[in-house]
Amino acid sequence: MANKSRSAEEAECKRILSSGIFSPGSNPARFLEYVCARYLEGKSALNEHTIAVEALGRRPDFDPQQDAIVRVEARRIRQRLSEYYKHAGADHDMMLVIPMGSYLPTFVPREKVAEEGQPSPVTPLTRGWGLQSWKLVVFFGLVVLIAATAAIWMWTRHISALRPQPTSNRPPVLSSTRPQAEIRIMAGSSATDYTDNLGHVWSPDSHFRGGDAWTAPFRKILRTRRPQLFLTCRQGRDFSYDIPLHPGHYELRLYFAETIYGEDNPDAGGESSRMFDISANNLPLLTDFDPLSDADGDNTADARVFTGISPAPDGELHLRFHTHWVLKAAAFVSGIEILPIESNAMLPIRWVASDTALVDSSNHLWQPDDFCVGGRIQAEPETAADATDPELFRSERYGHFSYAIPVANGTYTATMYFSDHWFGLLARDTSAGTGIGKRLFDVWCNGDTLLHDFDIAKETGGPLKGIRKTFHGLHPNAQGKLLITFVPVKNYACLDAIEVVAESGMVQEH
Repeated sequence: MANKSRSAEEAECKRILSSGIFSPGSNPARFLEYVCARYLEGKSALNEHTIAVEALGRRPDFDPQQDAIVRVEARRIRQRLSEYYKHAGADHDMMLVIPMGSYLPTFVPREKVAEEGQPSPVTPLTRGWGLQSWKLVVFFGLVVLIAATAAIWMWTRHISALRPQPTSNRPPVLSSTRPQAEIRIMAGSSATDYTDNLGHVWSPDSHFRGGDAWTAPFRKILRTRRPQLFLTCRQGRDFSYDIPLHPGHYELRLYFAETIYGEDNPDAGGESSRMFDISANNLPLLTDFDPLSDADGDNTADARVFTGISPAPDGELHLRFHTHWVLKAAAFVSGIEILPIESNAMLPIRWVASDTALVDSSNHLWQPDDFCVGGRIQAEPETAADATDPELFRSERYGHFSYAIPVANGTYTATMYFSDHWFGLLARDTSAGTGIGKRLFDVWCNGDTLLHDFDIAKETGGPLKGIRKTFHGLHPNAQGKLLITFVPVKNYACLDAIEVVAESGMVQEH
């Protein structure tokens, strides 16, 4: 009988490892394969050091106090096993469990799990009711009570947030032209509201069905001033959001950053580690979407923008994230932003190369620039000469840098604002000439040249004068970006501000 039981356990290990819920060669796959093999060999315990060195390739001097990889991978395996037994493995008679506090697998008959009232066990089943057991019952009862109270409080806050609030309770509104009914969801986050660098409030995760929350250990996220937004996500092979919306047109922004796969991440891999579909109200938005490839790297902020979004007849926007590839990792999303618009045209993008926002003479809000890599910000003591908006020329980004500006399908006009503070001040204060020929650089958009050997001082005819350059008929690349690159030729490239405005209608309504 024991041999029959061991054969069933071995078969369940093989079914899990060949199911596709773990990418071949990934850390979770190696971890689970290793602990299953040790269990079948008769091991009674395993420690973090042994697993890290023998299964995950860590050095012999591995210190679990400094590196939490084993605990992180164990948590990830438990989440994926739970999801597996709810769906693909729902008909299995036996369930493989990695109990909390242990790294060796436990094999539990499904009927026993059902008797315990647990859809997916994550702790060993125990027998007997001693004093410690009753203490645990009381403790977990209190935890459940506190969690329920917190959930009710958070739901009440969320409902209240959907109602009009007194102005004094809102973050500062920097532009009277900005719609107030905006929705921002920080996917996978259970923390309190997160306020970004512009005063926009992102609510904790809500309105979802299925999937699991995931939080990455803090690391640098490229192309963003808001790394916190990209360190949590909701992931799963099939999950959805049902978001209540008032009738009308909306711009939808979905945010991603690959923090699990890639050269610098725990599961390694690279392009094609994930490929999944996204739909809105049953109409496709993205097919075989690879977020790592889309962002051109791991740990890199990425956004996709869609216009023509409207609620379904039931008054909700139904977003679905689904992967149909057996050997690919789960779908995920880091943030969801929904902004009201009056037509199907994308809202204008106005970025200033500064750490603070400003409002121009036309009451347009200019946000601190985003989705940029390279260069550095320099604020100047005085503005360049400009008849209408001199404050737009007070600060600059200089160096060798690029913007990956997320836009919806369509055609765009980009206006760039330039002034030369460095050579302008030098020329004016030292009588060292006009600065002409001191700074030359190129500007490209998706590989096409917009400016070649651009000389700000030559174009303006003198020091510390502002100039605008406008470019029409720009189209996003296949990744939905205007990738605008500033390349030094002589000295550094520089930019004060950039505006992107839609020229034509966008995608069909969803």
